[in-house]
Amino acid sequence: MKKSILPIFIILLFLTDECLAQSKPILSAPGNNSTGYVRNPSFTWQAFANAYSYDIQLATDTGFSNIITFRNNLLITRFVPVSQLPPGNIFWRVKAKDEAGADISNWSDAFKYIVTIPLRIYTIPAGANLQTIKDTLRKAIMNTPAVLSFAANSTYEIDGNISGLFAIDTANINDLIIEGNNANIIIRNNSHVGFMRIQNSNRVSIRKLKVDWDPLPHSLLDVIRVDNSDSTVLNVNVRLRKVTGKVSTYYPAIYNNPAFTDHWSWSYLIDTTDPGSLKKMETNTFGILPSDITPLACKDQPEYNIYRAGSKAGKYFAVGDVLSIVARDNVGPLLSTRNCTDLICDSIVNYASPIGCYYSYDGSDMKILNCSAELKDASRFVSANADGVHCRANAIGPWVDNCSFIGNADDGVALYNKGIQVKSKISSSALLVANNEFMNLKKGHIFRIFIPKSGKILASNFTVDTVYLQSGNYRVQFSPAIPVSDYDSLTDINLTDLQQNVQLYNATLRNERFMITNNRFTVRARGAIIRSAKGVVENNRFYSCSSAGVALYNEAALWYNGLYSRDIWIMNNDIRDCAFDNLGADAGAINVRINKIDSAGPNNNFIDNMSPVSLDHANIRITNNTIKNFAQHGISLFNAANCSIRNNVFISDMPGYYRSGTHYGIYINTTYGTAITGNNFSGDTRTPMTQIQRVNDTATTVVP
Repeated sequence: MKKSILPIFIILLFLTDECLAQSKPILSAPGNNSTGYVRNPSFTWQAFANAYSYDIQLATDTGFSNIITFRNNLLITRFVPVSQLPPGNIFWRVKAKDEAGADISNWSDAFKYIVTIPLRIYTIPAGANLQTIKDTLRKAIMNTPAVLSFAANSTYEIDGNISGLFAIDTANINDLIIEGNNANIIIRNNSHVGFMRIQNSNRVSIRKLKVDWDPLPHSLLDVIRVDNSDSTVLNVNVRLRKVTGKVSTYYPAIYNNPAFTDHWSWSYLIDTTDPGSLKKMETNTFGILPSDITPLACKDQPEYNIYRAGSKAGKYFAVGDVLSIVARDNVGPLLSTRNCTDLICDSIVNYASPIGCYYSYDGSDMKILNCSAELKDASRFVSANADGVHCRANAIGPWVDNCSFIGNADDGVALYNKGIQVKSKISSSALLVANNEFMNLKKGHIFRIFIPKSGKILASNFTVDTVYLQSGNYRVQFSPAIPVSDYDSLTDINLTDLQQNVQLYNATLRNERFMITNNRFTVRARGAIIRSAKGVVENNRFYSCSSAGVALYNEAALWYNGLYSRDIWIMNNDIRDCAFDNLGADAGAINVRINKIDSAGPNNNFIDNMSPVSLDHANIRITNNTIKNFAQHGISLFNAANCSIRNNVFISDMPGYYRSGTHYGIYINTTYGTAITGNNFSGDTRTPMTQIQRVNDTATTVVP
């Protein structure tokens, strides 16, 4: 009897269709034939099997003969155009490549995204006051999709008694474009007030604004006398510096000035020959208080004595130094968002800010494009009082492209999650955790458990099954159950010193698929500090950042920010004269590690120290970076598995090192499977103790 060939034909047809489906990437968003008002959308697609990178093309025609933007060798499954897309039809496609750069797929099917401009436009009259701005904004929000338009090149002075910490505080917006048209915003007599906060909103774009404060939220003073006769006392005289273009000739007074001193935070010495940077020394802050200030006899310019008993900081001061004091306690940033998705900041300039610039809490897909924190003129040496971009617990991390952050008083970019403190153990599959703003676990989220005293991260990933309030805190039920030995080790719970508590870290909301590219950073502290996954730091300039140019580590002892990073590319960056401050001790200009807490600091306070047990950083690729004048180590890689340090170039134009101690070009410690190949030390004429230092490493490959 003859067998039918039909079933075989059907099987072959099915396999052929399946192979065809797998021969090209599958696009995700924006969906095919979708319409949107976002002109810098995130284009995303599914990961392609065995792909190392991707090419993407955007065109105005189906044949892709008129390509308007493209990106080759993209290392994540996401792309954001740095320039606005034109109105009309946009066709886009993606193909996958291997590590050698060869194609391993065909082009994907093309999707069409239709860019639409809102028809409703609400214009804020030139010179309008804050109430008029708010009223016009409210009309636009009630009639979205809409454009809120400032008058081109106009100046808006925001003055008067402002309640709260933001001049504009709004929520529940969808599809709004705020078009600044290069307008100038000046916040007067409210140096603690941030410009704008947006909550619970989607698809909001803010463009082309310039923002400044008068008076400024920081002060600058010349050091005119230093008395080091007693090394246990800080005793210096300072003179208030002049600032141009403000109502007062001088920077804010540091005595009898509650608008400033009520928000007083910390102080540091700056380098006037390297604008935006700190004085090249190990201390990056001083604990000076308003109570340490005494005004001196009446002078043409205000002068003060700073006297602080118990401080040994006098050795860092010299006549001619410039001291900065920032007022960043209980203040608002330039822009703060909470629970916002797809928010775009494009071509915004800020010359100051009471705290940082761009903040995203519990949101997703923030884009910072063509923006800058700038030193407005020669009388300025500080811009914002804190971070440039600050993202906590975002599902999709920020895309920061073609920006500049110069003179920020804290990190350039900070990506992280907060630890969620464990209050009590209920069972091996249920824990009671603190009820505060950091508790962001929901059903389906994945978390890890961290023990700060030992630096151990429990091996298992745990998936949340239920979350509900119990006795004023949150009960988190999860699977799988914690193994018995690990469960018994969770002894540090419900302690008064929060840093000691066992903590949960949400691994679902950790800023994945972030991009930091084509930016300039000169800041106090780190250029970029990352606790994330599947992201890229590339083609940036990190110049004179007082701490590491790029840092991947948790802050266990003070902020409990964390936790670890995986699948990160740090490549093609120019890192110069970084990591000279106290955070650069035993650290690299690129610095990767996991910290535990130790009781070894001043007054027995907790400090960070390297975990002896963690290998939780993984798949970190540090390639093709140029590192100039590293302060102690060039690249430090600790607590990491399956990482590579390849084709980096080390150069110098100074005879010695900023920091004393041991000096290594590359320093690995507590690692597994590290590949160190093709690095070039010939341009660094200094003599380190060794070019490559290895401690407690396994399965390392070193090729000179």
